Amino acid sequence: MNDKKVVNTSINGDETLLDADVVIFDPSEFHKLWEDRVRYGDDNVGRVYSPTSDQIRQIFEARKNEVEKILENGRIIISILHPISGFNGEIGDRSKFDVVTNYDFLPLPQNYFLDRLKSGSSNQQNSIKHNPKGKTIFSQFFHAFKDEIEYTAYFDFDGTENQDFFILNKANRPIASFHKYSNGLIINLPSLNYDKDDSKFTGVIRQCTERFLLKKQQTPPPSWTSFFSLNGESDLESKLIELGKQIDALELKRSHIQKEKSELTQFKGLLYEQGNELEILVLKSFRLFGFKSENRKQDDLEHDVVFESDEGRGIAEIEGRDNDAIHIGKLDQLNRAVDEDFELTEEYPQGLLIGNHYRLTNPEKRKEPFTEKVKIVANKKSFGLLTTVEIFKAISYIIENPDDEGFKKKCRDKILTTTGKEIELTE
Repeated sequence: MNDKKVVNTSINGDETLLDADVVIFDPSEFHKLWEDRVRYGDDNVGRVYSPTSDQIRQIFEARKNEVEKILENGRIIISILHPISGFNGEIGDRSKFDVVTNYDFLPLPQNYFLDRLKSGSSNQQNSIKHNPKGKTIFSQFFHAFKDEIEYTAYFDFDGTENQDFFILNKANRPIASFHKYSNGLIINLPSLNYDKDDSKFTGVIRQCTERFLLKKQQTPPPSWTSFFSLNGESDLESKLIELGKQIDALELKRSHIQKEKSELTQFKGLLYEQGNELEILVLKSFRLFGFKSENRKQDDLEHDVVFESDEGRGIAEIEGRDNDAIHIGKLDQLNRAVDEDFELTEEYPQGLLIGNHYRLTNPEKRKEPFTEKVKIVANKKSFGLLTTVEIFKAISYIIENPDDEGFKKKCRDKILTTTGKEIELTE
């Protein structure tokens, strides 16, 4: 960064971080430590072997120790959120391995990122929003850069009720977080192209951190103070360590429960999502019905959902519309997809048009899902018509009755045999 008051270094650089008030990490750069040393076996798992793995682990551990001291002294750590990268690292020369990631410089449980941080990007305007409950000293960052944020990763859970997550994407997935740690702060910020204007970036960071740092103006204890101890100090330190372990265990448990909740509530997206997010949810839903389902990308072909079971094969195109019914254009696309599939397999699949009509309106107040022209052509072509609202109703039943294989088979049969009209899975 081009700023006289900024010291630039690398994760394995010689410069100490201990004199800094604010340290900014960019984890997207750290893969360079191991990218030339990763080896893949038959299981396609990336491994780095000793002694390189130990050296990389030590680099992260050294920075982590500095980070902990910085936070203990009331300073601020900022990490730019990027997708997780890492490897299985050999421990010593013992043929035992553990996971090393580009976030191991932070004193947070590794699963904080492994279980929740997902790769996903957007640089579209209006694709992010400020969480009204997330009023932090970094709220100004959102207002300064809301048109320049190009996030590449998000936490995969609904963050609307948690004030620690102050910037959300359209699906309410957090892309920025604020955590108090020891006497300091750990801030995760979305990526943006700050090279465009370093002075703006550093200026906003200073304004966001200034008030907090002024409250923390005290001299950090010199290293030699560790040679002096007070009665009861070691007992209290032991209790803090034990509490830290309990907190880590609770954080891990909380993370698992949060992940469970997210995996469940994600299906609500069937009622309001569009595009790639909606395709992913339909794929997952069809798998719960008992289909093998996948998105096909082959050469110039791209089909939203290709699905099959013992009952037959099908191909589906999906569309979500904000304030309208599903139009004929998507049905024409489905017609082409069916023909393209036939050229690949020499067998015609069942065509299915899936629509999330009037997706921003309460499902109970929506108008007709498909235009009259769509219904006429679907009947002529023997295609099925299915709404994501109907899929949501079926998934709700399956979640309550996971062992009802009879219902799942009825869903598969209806999807594969109902033509020329809307499919009712839960009638």
